[in-house]
Amino acid sequence: MEIARAIGARPSKPVDTTAVSKIEDTPELKNVFEYSQRLKLLEDAFKVDGAEVAGKPILLVDDLYRSGATATVVAQALLAGGAAAVLMLVMTKTRARV
Repeated sequence: MEIARAIGARPSKPVDTTAVSKIEDTPELKNVFEYSQRLKLLEDAFKVDGAEVAGKPILLVDDLYRSGATATVVAQALLAGGAAAVLMLVMTKTRARV
């Protein structure tokens, strides 16, 4: 959330760290390598406040991108909540498993 706040301060755009909430406990995904399994574990894990995102383009900020499963699930939830569009900004990507 600190990354999002710092980015939001630059262009003077509002930053909302409460529009998306994790409502289900999920296991750590660091040892889950199958994308479809990661998606299944994250299914219904996030809730979106539709009043906060309705009709707005959303910039989703994350510190780490591995498979994209979390970003996909959250983006789908944002779009289902009425967001006009979802763009993703990631600070770093993990290396591929050899």
